[in-house]
Amino acid sequence: MRSSRNQRLWALGGLAGLTLGASIVAMIALNAAGEAALGPFSLMRIAAGYDRRAEALLVGDGGLKAEARAKAAWLSRRALAEYPYDTSDWLRLAYVDALGHGSLSPAGVQALKRSYDLVAIDSFVGLWRVRFALENSQALPADVRASVRNEVIALWKNGENLQPLREMARTIRNPAGRLSLALWLNRLDAAVAK
Repeated sequence: MRSSRNQRLWALGGLAGLTLGASIVAMIALNAAGEAALGPFSLMRIAAGYDRRAEALLVGDGGLKAEARAKAAWLSRRALAEYPYDTSDWLRLAYVDALGHGSLSPAGVQALKRSYDLVAIDSFVGLWRVRFALENSQALPADVRASVRNEVIALWKNGENLQPLREMARTIRNPAGRLSLALWLNRLDAAVAK
């Protein structure tokens, strides 16, 4: 009887120790740009850790430096290797592409399209994605432009987004993108007024 009780205590203690150890390794991976390693051996990879480092590289004037953009793209691809369904990583690849080329190249368009293929209406990054897409509207094929319009419609239906969308229509620097958004919002407003 006492032996089985001791075995259970040891098992619970071992489980607690294993949980603590895994938590520490996860924190290291999260704060060490996505990967916790012991020498040449990878102990754990976490996509969010790669994301945090990639975002930090592009803050401020980081996006102006080719080395920072290349490292951010590499980290985003590493994150996608761990979690390929993260729209933020696909958008970051498109953003880095646009920064590097001055506008979206075909590879950047594909990354933007992939973000829409994964999540057509994204409440977390939708406003940013719409602005980014419309700033690069001349590079977008018809199917991606339709995805942008559909996201605008969905965001417009959420009252919290009305003011940000109207503000965006006034502040987009790309005249073609600004016009597209203004027309879409005008049609949506007109449909409600009928």
